[in-house]
Order: sequence, then structure tokens, then C-alpha cells
Amino acid sequence: MKFGMNKYLTLITLITSISLPLFAQNGDLKEKNPDLLSSENWKKWAPDPVPVLSPEESLKTFKIADGFKIELVAAEPLIKDPVFAEWDSEGRLWVCEFNTYMIDLDGNGENQRISRVVVLEDTDGDGQMDKSTPFVEDMINPRTLSIVEGGVLIIESGKMWFCEDTDGDLVCDKKTDLMEFAVEAKENIEHAENSLHYSIDNWMYNSKTKRRVKWSNQSVITSPAEGRGQWGMATDAYGRLYHNHNSTWFNIDWEIYDKQWPLNGKDMAAPTRDVFPIHPTTALNRAYQKGMLDDRGVPKAVTSISGLAVHSNGAFGDEWEGAIFGMSPGTNTVGAFKPNKPFPETTGYEHVTYPDKEWEKREFLASTDGRFRPVNASFGPDGALYLVDFHRGVIQHKKFLTSYLRNQSEERELDLPIGLGRIYRVVPDDHKPVAAPDDLIAGLAHPYLWWRLNSQKKIVEGNREDLAKDIADLAADKDASPFARAHAMWALEGIGKLEESVVKQNAADADWFVAMTALRLAGTAAGAADLFPESFKTTAADIATHKQPLLARYAETLSTKGYPSRSVISFKDKEPAWVSKDKALQKQYRDGLKHYATICAACHQPHGKGLENLAPGLVKSDWVLGDKHRIIAVGVHGVMGEITVNGKTVTDVPPVMPPHGFLPDDQLANIMTYVRNAWGNKGDAVTAKDIADYKKAHADRLAPWTQAELEAAE
Repeated sequence: MKFGMNKYLTLITLITSISLPLFAQNGDLKEKNPDLLSSENWKKWAPDPVPVLSPEESLKTFKIADGFKIELVAAEPLIKDPVFAEWDSEGRLWVCEFNTYMIDLDGNGENQRISRVVVLEDTDGDGQMDKSTPFVEDMINPRTLSIVEGGVLIIESGKMWFCEDTDGDLVCDKKTDLMEFAVEAKENIEHAENSLHYSIDNWMYNSKTKRRVKWSNQSVITSPAEGRGQWGMATDAYGRLYHNHNSTWFNIDWEIYDKQWPLNGKDMAAPTRDVFPIHPTTALNRAYQKGMLDDRGVPKAVTSISGLAVHSNGAFGDEWEGAIFGMSPGTNTVGAFKPNKPFPETTGYEHVTYPDKEWEKREFLASTDGRFRPVNASFGPDGALYLVDFHRGVIQHKKFLTSYLRNQSEERELDLPIGLGRIYRVVPDDHKPVAAPDDLIAGLAHPYLWWRLNSQKKIVEGNREDLAKDIADLAADKDASPFARAHAMWALEGIGKLEESVVKQNAADADWFVAMTALRLAGTAAGAADLFPESFKTTAADIATHKQPLLARYAETLSTKGYPSRSVISFKDKEPAWVSKDKALQKQYRDGLKHYATICAACHQPHGKGLENLAPGLVKSDWVLGDKHRIIAVGVHGVMGEITVNGKTVTDVPPVMPPHGFLPDDQLANIMTYVRNAWGNKGDAVTAKDIADYKKAHADRLAPWTQAELEAAE
């Protein structure tokens, strides 16, 4: 018996010893043919250790498109392990560092709270950063940030923080925990929220998520959004959103302008997955698979796309307007794609490659430095393209690392060193600086998109109502650029000062983008953002004959059907039994559902549960189910100030709910009837006569109600 047990244990030990090298890595579990994981195919093309090059040596390995140059902006020891960089309007560069990412091939210590955000400065004006100040040093792999009114929003693994520097020394001395964010990053760092990218509609968009973010009154507002991408986010002068996945150079959508482009109403993807490096790039997770590498040891398609940037009103000139630059860290390249026609006539993109004597063709930027890892990019205030180089040998996370890549990384010494990192600037050879704007109004009209968005962001987040008249003058100025006027309208929207007169004038403008923006914002100017006003339908019908097809189609839709649905929440309404049994109530309910979805759902949401920091829930609310006089009063005149819902003070919503008394009486009554009977609510119907009687009784009232006034009236 003893001999038999020893023999059994010996067999188990033998099986285990054989299996461990094969299945030691999480990434092995996806492989159907485990024998492939022992491949050493890299030795055919790239058997040697990958050298560690200084920044100056690495620069010599680059080949870049004719007419451009690449310059070093920052390097270790000023920064280490950078994954994201953001400029401020003072010319400082804020950098997020992944200091505990894959510090060894087992990925140990990843969630230690020792990663940093640093602020870089060029104190002597030579174009290179020479001073680094750690802004905050106790983070878990901070992945993105946004400089906002009063401080900085920083996303780390699991949290969003509001970080403040109260004494001006560029060191955070106050941190506020705002909310859970990128929670998945603690286990799966590659697949979690990672962007706070500000766009023309005053929202910050985020990849690998289904929400967007806004900073208002020192608090965060979140709203549902389309799910996008994996890592990185960009926008352009028209408010299009750019994102990607690891095997897709880019995707583009125009949700902000009601998905009017492309014609399918969805998105536009890159025309190809091809990639053209200038040396064998075998250090890819599944490069052992048949057909993945060609006979030179380079991949036939991208598998490691990271961040991206779009040249939109920058320093590259008209020839590059609308070009997309994608980061391919696995192949040590940056790819470029040009639109086939200027927007909005764009119907596709061309992958721009360049002749190469040794490799036939190459990307816009290609390096033979196997540690050059461009993981993010953006266009800065000078209109130049900035590349964030993680500068690591191993960039594959432990959750997906295969034994094949681990073995190659060990033999080629890719696992060390860590703690390096560079940031580069790409500019045309004949680049000439453009002056910064003198003030925020000039910023809205600046030729570079970076300054326009930055100025708009400061106006909106700072609630600069004192600038409203100047902004309105810019919006109406026919001598100003169309982009300046569009930004001005969106800035007015952001501070709640967009007037119908401005929108009406601009809707009739000869420039298609000015007119398009005016039509997009007509609902906001009329008091209901997601309802196209009846008073604008004749104007829209006239614009439907415009020579620009995209604008004409949009105007035609608005004149006949109103705005398309902007809700991204899937909610299937279940009509209550008592509603179905009462034909009159059912008619009101169904009509109310239709109008609620258009007018109210953006804030209160299709499910009626509201949005944190934006709108309270309506489900089982005493404001909805109490005396119907209250819901009528709020619907017609709005409400301001602090309120309590079901005895609980609501402090995290804007101080004013706007009035909707401009809606027809029957439409408003039907919305209220729907709200009082949806989501488990049950209440008496509100009639058009109820609305009319209320309006007659309060004909002299203009201001929104306060809760105290409503309670006194009841």
C-alpha cells in the first residue's frame, strides 16, 4: 500500500512538472493547442537581447514621414513609465505614470499605492522639460487626468479623485474621493475606464465604459453614453469621437450631432489592419500562431493598438486636416490615416505609408528600438503631435501574458529595466509657433482646436456668466470662423445662456457647420434640450433645401420628426394593467411615454431613477405621487433651491429645474400622467384642463418655485 501511494505521488509530481511551464501564464488558457506555446520562432528573426538605448540613441532609430521631424520633450529621470500626458494653459505637462505595472514577469505588487502624477516644466524655453514636480505620489497606476476648475480629476485603478493644490506649489495637498471608477483595473488593468476627453458638447468622454463625465459646481455629473473602445480617446473640431480596440486602428462616430455621419448612423472604422514596422517585431503575445507573422518576422495585422490622436486645426496644415494617428506599441510604430475627402464629405480613409529600401514600406513613424512603446498621443497647444512612450520591453499584462511571450521576454532581456519613459513631439520641418490667445474669448476663436476647447472648458466649468454677452457677440459674428461661432454657441449652452435669437440667426447661416450647430442646440435655447421646438420647424424646412447634403438631411428630419432619440439606455416599458383597462388613461400614458423619452429621459433617465449630481429619481417620489398640484407647478414653472424627496435632502443636483410651461397643455399633462403611472408608480391622471387652470391661476408668476413656497401653497 505504501509503495502504491508513493508511485501515485511520483506520477502526480511528474505530470505537474510537465504542465507548469505550459500553463504558468493566464494567457495560455485561451490556447487550444498548448504545444504551440513552447515555440521559439523568434530565434529565426530576433534571437538577441534588446538593447537599452538612451533617449538620444533611441531618436536615431526613428524613420519619420518626409517633411516632419521628431524631437525629445522629456525623458527619465524626470518621468518614468508614462501612459498619459495633458497640457495646461501655462505650458506645463501633467503626466500619469504606471509605476507598478508589470514590475516583473509575474506582475507582483501591481496595486501598491506608490505610483505618481508629475508636472513637467520647461524653465529655460528650449523646448525640453527640465523640471519635474511630483503632484501626487500615492496612487494606484493613475491612467488619465483632466485639469478642471479648482484642481485636477485623476483616475487611478478603482477611483476618481479630485486633487487640489491650495498653496500653488504644484503639489497636491487635498484629495477628495469622488466615486468608484475603473474598478476593473485592480484585476484587469488593460480593460477599464481610461479617458476624460473633453469635447465640444461640454462632456468628457471615456473609453472602455458606458458613461461620460462633466465637472460642474465642484462635483462630478455622470451620464450614460455609448460604449467605446479599449484605450484612448480623441475628438475633432466637429465633435466627432475617435476610439479603438487592440486590433483596430480606429473607429469614429458623431453621436454628439445626433449620429448624422456616417450615413449608417453608427460609426466608421479603419480601412485595414495592416501594419508596416522596420524590424522583426516578434515580442507579441500570440506571435507563435500560424499566419500571424510573415516570412520577415513582422505581424500581418495589428494586435496591440493603444491611444490615438486626430489632427484637427493644428500645426500640420490643410494637407493633414482630419488625419488620424494610431499608436501601435507592439510594432514600435505610429500609423497615419488621411480622409479621402474633407469632412463632411468623408466616406473613408487612406492608410498613409512610405517607401522603405529595406522593408518596402513603413508607417508614418517607425523605430528599430524594440522598447519604443507609443501608448498614447495628443495634439498640444502648439498644434504639434505629442507621443507618450511607455518605453518598456514588456507591455503585456499578466492576465493575458502567454508562456511564449514570457520565455521570449526572459531570453531577450525585455523584462528589465523598468522606470524609463519618454515624450516626443512631432512637428513639420517648417513649423512656426502661433501665439497663445490673450483671453478666453480670443481662445474660443483661436486657429488651434486645443485652445478653443481649453477656453470653452474654462468658461463652462468656471460658470463665466459675466462673459455671456461677449460670447454671444462672437457666436453671431459673421466675420469669425465657423469653428469659433460653434464653440461660442456650445459655451453659451454650457453656462445656460444660449438665447433663441442667436440660434435662429445662425440656423440660417450660409456655413453648414454654423447652421448644423444651431439646429442641434435649438432645443436647448427653447428650454428643452432634447425636443426640437415647433417654432423652428419652418426654419428647418427651409434649410432642408441647403446645397450641403448632410445639413439638408438633418434639417429635413428635424422639420418632420424632430430630434432623433438621444437615449443610450435600453428600457422596455411595461404598461400597467390598470392603464391598459382604461382607454382614456392608456392614450395619455402612451403619448406621455413618447414625449417623456424625448424631453425628460436625458436627465431623469428612461427608467425614472435619475442621474447622480444631475436629476433626482421619479420612482415612488412624493413629488410625483403627492398632490398633483405640485408636479404641475414644477412642470410649468420649474423649481429652485434645496429640496427633499421622501424626507431625504437632495444636495447633489443643480439648484434649478427649468420650466416647461412652453409645452402644449395636453403634452405636458400626458407626460405627468405617464410619470405618475410608470415604474411602479400609481396616481391620478393630469388633464390638459388641470394645466390650463393652473396657468390661469398663476399667470403673473415667472420665477421657479421653492419647496417652501409649494408647501405653503398646499
